[in-house]
Amino acid sequence: MFDKGSTAVLSTPDLPFIVAVKQSGIYSFEDGDWFLEYGLSQNIYKLVKLGHFIFGIGDHGTIIRYDLHLKKWNQTSFPTAQRLWDITGNRQGLIVTHGGSCLYISTNFGSDWSVIKPFQDLQQRPLIRSLLYHQGSIYIGTQINEQYGGLWRYHVESGELKHIKKEKHSMVSSIYRDENDLLFIAKGNARSGVGTIEVLNPFSNCWDICQQPIAERAFLDIFEANEKIYATTSQDENGFSRIYEIDKNSLSLIPIETVTGHGFRGAGFEDQLFICSHRESKWITHRFNTSAFIH
Repeated sequence: MFDKGSTAVLSTPDLPFIVAVKQSGIYSFEDGDWFLEYGLSQNIYKLVKLGHFIFGIGDHGTIIRYDLHLKKWNQTSFPTAQRLWDITGNRQGLIVTHGGSCLYISTNFGSDWSVIKPFQDLQQRPLIRSLLYHQGSIYIGTQINEQYGGLWRYHVESGELKHIKKEKHSMVSSIYRDENDLLFIAKGNARSGVGTIEVLNPFSNCWDICQQPIAERAFLDIFEANEKIYATTSQDENGFSRIYEIDKNSLSLIPIETVTGHGFRGAGFEDQLFICSHRESKWITHRFNTSAFIH
């Protein structure tokens, strides 16, 4: 199973890892054993637990939902040909995903949806690549757009839209906020070969760039595991991507492992990490001791 590759992963208290295997379906994974939970041919690029539901989004506007109480899956799709990359929300029922330049918002755990067009007044509307909901605002990272690319903040109640970080030549592929309200973004541009992890300094309101030992074309995901923050990258010219630990004190990146192919997503459970790539899945055990790797 490991050589089939995967595109998304989620860790929950009940199951160490729930994995979206490439063009195969959703599997549970524990101690090297796989079990098919839900079969589907579309790739899923983000899995998230919100309230008592697990949501997944992916190709051709696909959205899946699993009710942890009823133990039941539901699948539908939004009217868009775009690939959905991200989904966010809260435990009270607010769910936010995207299609093209639009936001799809539900206030009842996905039973009903409304469409919001935050960029409708812009001449060149950017495509959405990443999302994060935090205290009434939706942070929106875009794909590359010279005029309106970067990071935006949309206030749900007032409809106020603010361009808080402009990027002419980079996409914002992942947004993360830690328990101290430090805001991190993963950036990348496969063409220019300039990818960075940046953090908003709460005192100066300026963005600091994390120091990295290797030049990366793009960073793809930022995730928290075992009270540590990690980042994944796109593959290099040799076909390998890297997993970094983000040292918040020194604002530096520490490479800890490599993966064949693009490192789409990562998750952690106890001393384990699971990294998704379209070419392989990597399970890292005994993270804080001697690592054992399975391909």
